[in-house]
Amino acid sequence: MAKLRTPFADKIGQGTVTQNSREVLINMFAEQQISGRSPIIRRQRACLELSLARTGEKRAIEKNAGTHYLVSANRFYTYNGTTLTDRGALDTATGPCSIVFDDNGDVAISDGVKLYHWAGGSITKPTTPSAVGTLTFLGGFAVYNEPNTGRFWWSGVNDMQSWDGLDFATAEGKPDVLVRVFESYKQLWLFGTETTEIWSLSGGQDSPFTPYTVMERGCGAAYSVINEDNSLFFLGNDSIFYRAEGYRPVMVSNPAVQAWVEKVPESERSKCWGFSYTDGFNKFVTWVFPGYLTLQLNLSTSLWNIAQTFDREDWDVRGSQFSNSDFVLTTPGISRLRRGINTDNGEVVYRGGVSAPVSDGLSRVLITSFVLDAEVGRATDPAANPQIMCRVARDGETFGNERWRSLGTQGNYRQRPTWRNLGIGRRQMIEIGTTDDVELNIMGAEMEAEMLDG
Repeated sequence: MAKLRTPFADKIGQGTVTQNSREVLINMFAEQQISGRSPIIRRQRACLELSLARTGEKRAIEKNAGTHYLVSANRFYTYNGTTLTDRGALDTATGPCSIVFDDNGDVAISDGVKLYHWAGGSITKPTTPSAVGTLTFLGGFAVYNEPNTGRFWWSGVNDMQSWDGLDFATAEGKPDVLVRVFESYKQLWLFGTETTEIWSLSGGQDSPFTPYTVMERGCGAAYSVINEDNSLFFLGNDSIFYRAEGYRPVMVSNPAVQAWVEKVPESERSKCWGFSYTDGFNKFVTWVFPGYLTLQLNLSTSLWNIAQTFDREDWDVRGSQFSNSDFVLTTPGISRLRRGINTDNGEVVYRGGVSAPVSDGLSRVLITSFVLDAEVGRATDPAANPQIMCRVARDGETFGNERWRSLGTQGNYRQRPTWRNLGIGRRQMIEIGTTDDVELNIMGAEMEAEMLDG
């Protein structure tokens, strides 16, 4: 009988061949350690605390000079962390929006059709030469792409209400439709359906921008573009996630991540939106396919995990794309990501994962005991006895019954969640999970196993 230290799940490993691996972390991520008995700890993600209830579809949030600006349904608001102030109405109540700020602190909002402007008084609707797609701001100019064309337009200098019918240009590196305009390091990134053009500020009288280079990769979802870690991240037109390193698109996806993306209907992938946030040492780039899937890339480890709202396939969150806002938008209202809680807006959160296969080539493996090396004794309620579930897929596909063990009452640091007689299989996979009000941190697992003949 051999006693083995078992590496528990630390990433999305499930690819197209599920009998090879179904490894995944859900609402947990792997964090590297510089000391201790395990070099990697699986920690639960930060949870959501509701700051202010608000109904209606949540469409955009950004932060500027300490104030948050957001669109919910057809209303535009400012929020200082305590008080939500209604600043005016938009003509639409659904669909994503983009929000930008000029050098004077004025605000422009696009709902994908019209432009809105707010400078501290009433919200106005400036006259624009065309319909308005997404927005960005750089070098004193607001810029928008004209939907379903390759054209982009720019405003007067620090005057987002002034738009001249001659102040436009066309992305011409390769004729395609622009889906997103975005500023990065004082350059204008023009994301098209086939290619991405980068234009620089020129200071010219006829046009303030001049073409600089072309990146041979288009964008598959306008609101998937995220500015984080001195780079732009986006969903490519081939449904693969990329990081722009300089002006070169570098894949950050892997086959396992791609297998999850391909579960999303192709017609729904263009609705993907992205945001980023920091949790301690960890920076997460997060992409939401509404109703289908949420993927997180931890930039500190380059490992991926799944995030979910309980009883949903996706995580019900919309965050900022470039301003690292302190708050995020959720269906119940305005929320904050924080540690020290184990619920999302007061609702339970499933945290867990599925291990890589337990195998010894093609030999059968008898697992006589499985001990989870997890933090114990962390119950938030002194009267509670939080439980954790284990179940096994002996054939690598079909999971058996749930078996529950204690994670220890408050202060019971000697508890060891142990399961015995888990059975025989050639590629057994073990799922661990909990919804109880206790922080879940997993160092690893240890099992006693016997290798049997074929």
